[in-house]
Amino acid sequence: MSAQGPTAARLVTEGGDACPVCETRAQRRIDAGPFALFRCPDCGAWSSDALARGAATSFVPTQYFENAALDRDKWERLLARLAERGAPLRSALDVGAGTGEFLAFLAARDPSLRRVGVELDPARAAAARARDPGARIVTGDALASLSSVEGPFDLITLWDVFEHVPAPARLLAALAARLAPRGVLYVQTIHEHSLVPALGRWSYRLSAGRLRQPVRRTHEAHHAVFFTRESLERAAGAAGLRIQALWFDRLARGRMDGSAWLTSLTSLLLRLENALGGGLFVNLLLERAE
Repeated sequence: MSAQGPTAARLVTEGGDACPVCETRAQRRIDAGPFALFRCPDCGAWSSDALARGAATSFVPTQYFENAALDRDKWERLLARLAERGAPLRSALDVGAGTGEFLAFLAARDPSLRRVGVELDPARAAAARARDPGARIVTGDALASLSSVEGPFDLITLWDVFEHVPAPARLLAALAARLAPRGVLYVQTIHEHSLVPALGRWSYRLSAGRLRQPVRRTHEAHHAVFFTRESLERAAGAAGLRIQALWFDRLARGRMDGSAWLTSLTSLLLRLENALGGGLFVNLLLERAE
């Protein structure tokens, strides 16, 4: 963080030029038309001013939310990792709960688990309440809503949420304070050094900025921050957390929007990348550093 403190700088995502991870002055590198992409020379994170500029996104969320259950294998693997730790799982907070699929999954596994969700979109929050009546769903911005959420929690999850948050380092620090003594915080987010984001940046660079559509697609306007492993480590450390485990994953084709040929090609590329040890998604299991 800057010497001025964690809230002094004006972040790229808010219309300034400070990196939303470490608050170093970020460099404007890509003009995508409706928005620009900035790279931090210190932690390596990329960020977008699309939110500040009100840029429209081409992302269609219907396919993504209606097929959330396709991630069930990921949920199972996460619980298996938690079981290996041997720590109790009595409470869970899902930040960006969507329509409540993950909370309902937890309820089916253990109805006694205290379940809380935070969801920005009122319609999806209502769907989450209907899907899991035993869960408490708070509607609103993740950081602002924490004041009305009672902790601590043994598990806090952010499934495909971290890249949407304008001030992710601040949110991570606030969530770390809500962890139970042996609690863990799980984050799944887009890995900027994955093949797909790299293709977007390369196409822009190789065309001398004339080809903008690919980078607008790979860095959608509804995403605010694009993380590297170094930037995630930086954010975790600043929040008093350490990475207990890190692994890569991919987006299921059934949750992608776009034409059949595009989703088919993207799915093939992501499978190949996974086979080589990388992935579009980076997954972190975080615990207190002490």
